[in-house]
Amino acid sequence: MKILNRWGYRPLIECIFLIMILLLTIIEILNSNSIEKKYHITIYDMTNGWVTPDGEVVSLDQPPQGDLVLTHSLEGMDKDNKRFCMTSTDTHIRAVFDSKQTYQYIPKLSSLLGESYGMYIHMIVIPPNAEEVTLYLHSIYEFKPVCVGNLAIEDAGMFMGDLYHENLPGFVFCLLIVLFGALMLVIGFIEYGAGNRDALQFFSLGTFVVLIGVWSSNDTLILQIFTQRPELIRFIIYLCIIFVPYPPVSFIANITNRKDTALRYVMLFLVMLNFIVTMALSLLELSDIRRMLCFSHANVIIAIVILVYLLATAVRHREIDKRMLNMILIGMGAVIVGALLDIIRFQLFPSGIYTSSLYTRIGVFIFIVMVGLHLLRERRREAVERGQAELMKIMAYTDGLTELANRAAFHEREKEIADEGRACHIVQLDVNLLKQVNDVYGHAEGDRHIVSAAHAIRDSFAGIGTAYRTGGDEFIVIVEDVDGDGVAQALEGLEQAAATYNENERPPVPLQIAYGFARYQPEAMKLKEAEKLADERMYEKKKAMKAAQD
Repeated sequence: MKILNRWGYRPLIECIFLIMILLLTIIEILNSNSIEKKYHITIYDMTNGWVTPDGEVVSLDQPPQGDLVLTHSLEGMDKDNKRFCMTSTDTHIRAVFDSKQTYQYIPKLSSLLGESYGMYIHMIVIPPNAEEVTLYLHSIYEFKPVCVGNLAIEDAGMFMGDLYHENLPGFVFCLLIVLFGALMLVIGFIEYGAGNRDALQFFSLGTFVVLIGVWSSNDTLILQIFTQRPELIRFIIYLCIIFVPYPPVSFIANITNRKDTALRYVMLFLVMLNFIVTMALSLLELSDIRRMLCFSHANVIIAIVILVYLLATAVRHREIDKRMLNMILIGMGAVIVGALLDIIRFQLFPSGIYTSSLYTRIGVFIFIVMVGLHLLRERRREAVERGQAELMKIMAYTDGLTELANRAAFHEREKEIADEGRACHIVQLDVNLLKQVNDVYGHAEGDRHIVSAAHAIRDSFAGIGTAYRTGGDEFIVIVEDVDGDGVAQALEGLEQAAATYNENERPPVPLQIAYGFARYQPEAMKLKEAEKLADERMYEKKKAMKAAQD
């Protein structure tokens, strides 16, 4: 926490960039290995050349609608130590070599996960001397054509390596987005712990960026490869789409000073309603999370409309910082355009092997650079200003010689006590013979005398009261929630501290501190009256001390 207060969030950002460099280094190593392998192993691309029972030649880049039965010749191909490899999305597959079925993938999922298994990687063993392969393809959803890709006959290890080679950069990009979002969340918790009312900005921004990063990572296949649970990954991705409309609305509502706007709660209601209905229908097997995706897309569009309205209203009423507005317009504009392009692409071209979020990823990257870093700079600037303000306040309310609170601080606390009507003890103190010390031994010795008295007063009342220097040789202590016996014990300690100082330091004029105290009770007197009474008792003590010396 002290490091953050001193240096801001720079160490955390630098840590993310170090992780990025490490990941990019790993990618380069994997790329090198993959390139090296390509020189030694033959690959047969199986995307084109498929024939239907009617003799029509089909390419699986753009398959026709409906179930398909496709055959491809394997004659002349070197199949030793190779697999028939492919990827698929929400498509049931049966593979038959020379009229003998050797493979099928028709997973049965729980009702909660729905029918969609997401993206899966197939590496099918090819029987010896096989001359042809027939694929029986069935799309899980009637509104989508079958979806298969990356078809090839090649070494299984090389196939997996090529998938890593192709998708790891995109996954690293998504991971960096998630790390940036996590950084925003960490900063949000730190700001919340420090009592910063703007912590919600970091929470909202961080949540939004994490959801987008996780969502877009689905396209890379890396999570599916590592977990071997494509259906679970797809389920998490769809949950991200369900919840993603709310955080940006919350973020914009916060920075435009409209945290309590009804639109924010409307968006939260729609998101939660979508989640509850989707889960309920899935559990009842009346629908599933994929079929309900259109409602998530509708919420995204509603969120965009709300964002535009909130920003337009803030601009019209000049309720947003101009620099922040520029960053938001550029960043959110990029995200909005990217999201709309991806939604349109998904609706028009659902047969693609990946549910592409390429444009959204680019938009989010622009957004986090323009808005996130600007937000960090603003918090850094505010932290510096707060630090300067606190320093100025300390300087304004601290006595430069004794480092006790000064007269201004006393008057502020005096007003607070009077306004609150809180009972307390007022202790008036005065250093005897200070003029004699200054006149005979000089002001340097006089300052030493005052500082010694101040420290003795401060230490004697430590834990029960606050000491103030209100004049050259005048001090006041405000003691709250302590009875008269506690004050008397502190004063006895003060007399002992003065005696010890005189014995150890042997000043030219012994340190003597006169004092008097009175209890302030709001119902019985005014605070000024208690101060006057304590002052009178202090002067009586001063006279008594002088008489004892004579």
